[in-house]
Amino acid sequence: MSSFSEGYETFVRLNGVNIGSDQGANYIRDIEVEIEMLAKAMNEPTRKIDKSSIETVKGFAAEWWHEGTFNIDAAARGVKTRANAPDDNRLVDIFLNSGEEYSVKYYKYADKSAAQQAKTNFERYKEYCAEYRSKHNGQNPSISQEDYIKDKFPNDPYYLGQGRLIPSDQLKDAQEWLKRKISEESYGGRTEQVKRYQEALDKLTDRLKSNDGAESIPLTEEEARELAKLAKVEGFDPADWGLTTENLVELEYIMDQAFKAGLSAALISAVLKVAPEICGIICKLIKNGDINAEDFKRVGFAALEGGAEGFIRGFVAAAITTLCKSGLLGEVLKTLNPCIIGSITNIIMNTIQNACLMSFGIISKHEFANRCAQDLIVTTCSVGIGIAASSVASAIFTPAAAVIGYMIGSFIGSIVGVFVYKGIYSCVIAFCVENGSTFFGIVEQNYELPINVIEIIGAKVFEYEKFELKMFTPQSIEVKRFEYQRYEPIKINVTFLRRGVIGVGMVGYV
Repeated sequence: MSSFSEGYETFVRLNGVNIGSDQGANYIRDIEVEIEMLAKAMNEPTRKIDKSSIETVKGFAAEWWHEGTFNIDAAARGVKTRANAPDDNRLVDIFLNSGEEYSVKYYKYADKSAAQQAKTNFERYKEYCAEYRSKHNGQNPSISQEDYIKDKFPNDPYYLGQGRLIPSDQLKDAQEWLKRKISEESYGGRTEQVKRYQEALDKLTDRLKSNDGAESIPLTEEEARELAKLAKVEGFDPADWGLTTENLVELEYIMDQAFKAGLSAALISAVLKVAPEICGIICKLIKNGDINAEDFKRVGFAALEGGAEGFIRGFVAAAITTLCKSGLLGEVLKTLNPCIIGSITNIIMNTIQNACLMSFGIISKHEFANRCAQDLIVTTCSVGIGIAASSVASAIFTPAAAVIGYMIGSFIGSIVGVFVYKGIYSCVIAFCVENGSTFFGIVEQNYELPINVIEIIGAKVFEYEKFELKMFTPQSIEVKRFEYQRYEPIKINVTFLRRGVIGVGMVGYV
């Protein structure tokens, strides 16, 4: 195999672990971004809350908490749904991009929170009138009830269709209060009032939920009050509330992300593996004018081999990277570059693969040592040039170009790495020829003369492994003819032996 082919094969194998490592690192980065967004909302709110009371800030803090923890959980689960608390004091407090809407009420007592969630359009108009009078010295608003609740029925729920989110410690009491109100209105003959209480009961919850499984973390009224105090002094720290990747990332999520990364790696590795075969078929078609079924069989086997190996490498690399970057394997490993994690994973997997081949007798121990040394040097060159190319592409173009830059650099580095290794290997062989060193087992020193050398010097070689029967052949009588004999002087052939390369990783006499 040529140096270019060896470098390309190394690039294809590295591509699988690079994709897995990159997706694993991006997964953890998405979670960290959502945690930072929650901390920013708590510590740098868009609304000025310095002079607001704790009771007022408590409601905003609850909205920020449920918005942030929902988005963190969505990122941890790897789903696309996100929550948004617009903080505009309108009808909807929090809405999801999947279509769900929520009203958030964090009053001190359960009955008060439940009553606010069950209020009607008419009650909301009365609240509006009271607010208007307090701001305008007792003057009544000019907007009539019909204009304020236009196209709505007065007794319909004001938050119709929305989820009704309240403190988690009030949920049970609020449900009992709503059931009691439903019973009272039913027996009192005010059936038009039952609808609002029943709908509030059906929609009552202590967390945000989406159809893809993401949820916010429930929050009690006392915890909301504590968050309000921290928000006023910008003292909220997510780690104090258990919002770290170590606590949020579960093994189930890691396996799911690793599976997705494995599929991506399998697809790209299959394409890279098949590309040379397809190019060969095209060249053959141009040269000979025809192709055969064997060519297409090679393409199929290349796609199968590349896809399977890419999936395994991508899956393993993504799982290891996620474990490292999440902090589940210790704080020290959180700072490792994903490319370094991928390269280490690649070297380990290649070593395991070569060890299996050696145990099956397919390769010798010297070939095993040679392959391990080559993997180390080629992988180092590939990763080093890949990181450099990624930095250059990101600086010249955009950060999004870093991935393409890394792939191009990795490809060039793999080719260069093979040439570098072969140059180093030639120097090692020359050193071992002169000094008799084995260079940690990579070179075998053999002091037995090869069979072809023994035959050249005229010694008889007995191959005891072979046993051949002599066949009987009858002798024929031939008439001897008189022939002149020519005299030729005896020549002495002298062959000088020297030590040099006689095999893969082997030095001896030639």
